[in-house]
Amino acid sequence: MFNKEKLKEWLKKKENLILLAVVIIAFLIRIYYFTITSSQPLWWDEAEYMSAAKGFAGIVHYHLDAIRSPGFPLFASIFFIIGISNEVALRFLILLIPSLILIVLTYFTIKEMYPDKRIAIISTLIIAVLWENLFYSNRFHTENLALIFELLAIFILVKVYLKKKDLWVIKPKYSIIWIALFSLISILFRPGNVIFIPAIVVFLLIVNKSKILTKKGLPITIGIIALGIIAFFVLGLQNNAFFATYLKSFQTHAPFTWSNLSFFYGIYQSPVQYLPSILFYAFLLGVIFFVVDMFLFSKKIKSINNTSEDLEIKSDILNMLIILSIMSFFIFFMRPPTYEFRWFFPLMTGLLVFTAKGIVTFSEYIGDFLKSKKLVIILIIILTLLGVYAQFVHADAIIKIKIPTYQQVKDAGLWIKQNSNKNDVVVAASITQLTYYGERKIEDFYVNNSNENESAFDIKVKNVNPKYMVISVFEPGFTPQWAYDWPQRHNQTLTPIKMYLLDDQDSPALVIYEFKNYSKTA
Repeated sequence: MFNKEKLKEWLKKKENLILLAVVIIAFLIRIYYFTITSSQPLWWDEAEYMSAAKGFAGIVHYHLDAIRSPGFPLFASIFFIIGISNEVALRFLILLIPSLILIVLTYFTIKEMYPDKRIAIISTLIIAVLWENLFYSNRFHTENLALIFELLAIFILVKVYLKKKDLWVIKPKYSIIWIALFSLISILFRPGNVIFIPAIVVFLLIVNKSKILTKKGLPITIGIIALGIIAFFVLGLQNNAFFATYLKSFQTHAPFTWSNLSFFYGIYQSPVQYLPSILFYAFLLGVIFFVVDMFLFSKKIKSINNTSEDLEIKSDILNMLIILSIMSFFIFFMRPPTYEFRWFFPLMTGLLVFTAKGIVTFSEYIGDFLKSKKLVIILIIILTLLGVYAQFVHADAIIKIKIPTYQQVKDAGLWIKQNSNKNDVVVAASITQLTYYGERKIEDFYVNNSNENESAFDIKVKNVNPKYMVISVFEPGFTPQWAYDWPQRHNQTLTPIKMYLLDDQDSPALVIYEFKNYSKTA
């Protein structure tokens, strides 16, 4: 039941009022972008997840790509199954609400780590307006939901495992099981989140070293790690396509990609070109302070254990291990020549914490030097607001400019749905989007995994009996060169029936052709 007195007591605490203000601001910002993006077209990845969700719900026939985890589409399919198919409602339930949950959970997770609540508040304010997070809070992507379960694993690690406090049904004795469970769910939503697991494992080994480095403990530890490795490969062999695709991401022949370190510079966008953001400088300071602390408290570090003693030092080590785990994967294993900022979301706690600590520690040094406590507060407020304002400005620009992209594909998909039967087939390159919007079977231009065999494609057309063919400027990587003029060379077979133009131009962006010899299938 609602307890009015407890609410009053909760609101009396200053940090709770600040948290409430941050959540309200975050909610208003997200509601604003929710209203202007609620009808924006889905991109390839979004449409793949949502097409798979419709597939799980029995609405369409769609097989999720092997590299994708099923967690997100399975979650989304629940809404289709219970009859919630309105896209605006889905955006509210699947995107906006989890985005707010992520913000609140960020606060409580970091609050458990550090006694200084300013670190949790600053971190929460940054994530609330961080441009990359705000952008993908309006897209059907897996980052936020995967990060929620990662935070739950970290939250239980600190509050239950280290502090030995009960959390509802979660007891300290069984906390490792819950940590493993939430970590697994995080991976089920986004396979890339597996890269934060080594940090958790290494941290547990460090805090339990006194128990592990014994005649009894060492064999048990080695056995558990060996079983974990075996289980990983066994599960991988159960899904050969996923395992093979995942292993392809390891570019062992390529040089180490130290350029991935530029993530820390780019994730904190600056309003001034070629001048790093205040938050970037704050993060660097936070890392420097961490290194200094490791030297100053080296004796304490050697004696740390699996209790709440020296929790701040342990939390710093955990967050640095998370950063090192994610960065090591991209620099030494995956080695991508380019990257997307969202790939690095699993290191978010470390990024936020060291940024916040950089702001707080710098402000305290200046305040102590000038012997002014008020100056400390003023500096913290100014530095934080300047940093988050830059993120908001960049987020606003990138969200709005991307709203109309792929509008022609969306319109085409909706037109196909209205002008075809359920069992009709369409040939197109925009497979995921047209499956989602058109709810029809989409065949691509590939034949036996080759997109250059035009004669084989001619045979495929006769076999699948398509009603429409879609040729567009979108998805050029999935459209063979011969496909662009295939309709002109087969004008006795095809006739253009619908055209969509590029924005503010006279040139076509997408053309729907109808097969003249099409025979109805439903």
